[in-house]
Amino acid sequence: MAPAKGRIVKVGMLVSPMHPFESYRMMVAAAEESNVDSLWVPDHILGCAHPALWPDMALSTLSPDADAWYDPFVCVGLIGRESTLPIGICVTDGIRRRAPDVARSALTLHQVCRGGFVLGVGAGEAENLVPFGYDFSTPVTRFEQFLVALRSLLDHGTMPEGLSGRMGLPLQRDDVGPPEVWVGGQEPRMLRLAGTYGDGWVPAWPMSSSDYGEKRRILAGHAERAGRPTPECAMHISTLLAESRSHAADLMERDPLGKLVALMVSAEIWAKHGLKHPAGDDCRGLVDVIQHELDPEQLRALAPMIPFELVEEFFFIGNATEITERISGYADNGLEHAILGNVTGTVGGVDEVTANIGQLATLVAELKKL
Repeated sequence: MAPAKGRIVKVGMLVSPMHPFESYRMMVAAAEESNVDSLWVPDHILGCAHPALWPDMALSTLSPDADAWYDPFVCVGLIGRESTLPIGICVTDGIRRRAPDVARSALTLHQVCRGGFVLGVGAGEAENLVPFGYDFSTPVTRFEQFLVALRSLLDHGTMPEGLSGRMGLPLQRDDVGPPEVWVGGQEPRMLRLAGTYGDGWVPAWPMSSSDYGEKRRILAGHAERAGRPTPECAMHISTLLAESRSHAADLMERDPLGKLVALMVSAEIWAKHGLKHPAGDDCRGLVDVIQHELDPEQLRALAPMIPFELVEEFFFIGNATEITERISGYADNGLEHAILGNVTGTVGGVDEVTANIGQLATLVAELKKL
């Protein structure tokens, strides 16, 4: 996964490790059949829907509980023995586990996975931390401490600052080199950390293509000052494939609970669409919102009032050509590795998943032509 120059050259796929395991394995197979270049596994404890609403949501037929997420490191170890693709975590945080544990897991998986392992790390999200009693008061400060130790362990096999802890595992493989560290986040401090310590940059927050380009330039500046190459510039893109954008809009009018993905968007953007975010005016969206602490019946009543355009602030929606056209603007601004989170079926359920299997492969192929 060496940094590329120019337009998109790689397309990855996010595969969510939800129960039952065979559903997860089917997602991996679909990604491989679509000719992706990499597989990525998210690290969640809680899911992305309120458990009281999940039984009425379209994809509940595929998993009995919105919070039934497997440990991603275990899943990577299992799938990595079967797939030849590089597999990454996208992303874990430095709050639930400290750097030595994460470094050992990364080095282990880099040996186990046939295509090698990529460690995606970030400062964390409230929903996976606060409900379980983890401190989320100074996440970026803690993340920097974590990242300094992690980088030392993976680069040199030893702890920084004179501590005697060391890693005896091989730090690299002859065929694929060392495990890479990809950093999520897009705010100023996180961009500094990504440029200073990261081999890749993988933001997941909504942003315009021009904002992406500006943040990429800032990232490159930090990397240059640290004497490092510019990290490979990726982006997690939630994609909902449909016959067309207008068809997806019609589905959401019939099944408005699917619109609640807009909770992942900041209160500031909600306000631009004339609505108040149910988590409060200071909610930054994805990083702050804890759906499980919101009133499910208020969410149910709110869903029909959410405009489709607000959903599109987070989801890229339409057929393969329409989504490619939107992503092309990010490619113009330096996106090199598009990591697709296929959320097809959020409205329409399994029927929509089945109907758009071919479009997934088409989307991957079209993106590689950008």
